[in-house]
Amino acid sequence: MKEESLYRVKIFLSAIGIVAFIAIIVWFFTGLSNTRDMSDEQRRENVKQSVMNGAVLCYSVEGFFPEDLDYLKENYGLNYDEKRYLVHYRYVSADICPSVLVYDSEETKGGVLPI
Repeated sequence: MKEESLYRVKIFLSAIGIVAFIAIIVWFFTGLSNTRDMSDEQRRENVKQSVMNGAVLCYSVEGFFPEDLDYLKENYGLNYDEKRYLVHYRYVSADICPSVLVYDSEETKGGVLPI
């Protein structure tokens, strides 16, 4: 009788160990997924900040905000991965700061996600 209860305890402890191991694996992969998502969001924010910095630099040097991204690329060295990001640059006027939105390209995410 004692051997049978000892055997049940061993099986119970083994089952708890297996469940705990699986829970740790799931937790680990969930954390990796969240880290990757945060990195993508941070990269989009960096592209947006680069565009805004270029526009403000242009305004401070030349006295106007550029009408399009091509001006920033040609004159201020703006550079980002155009295959990965879609940048919506909305020019209002020469003395009003433009609005900038950055989206993931459809090629990289299967859809667009605004910041």
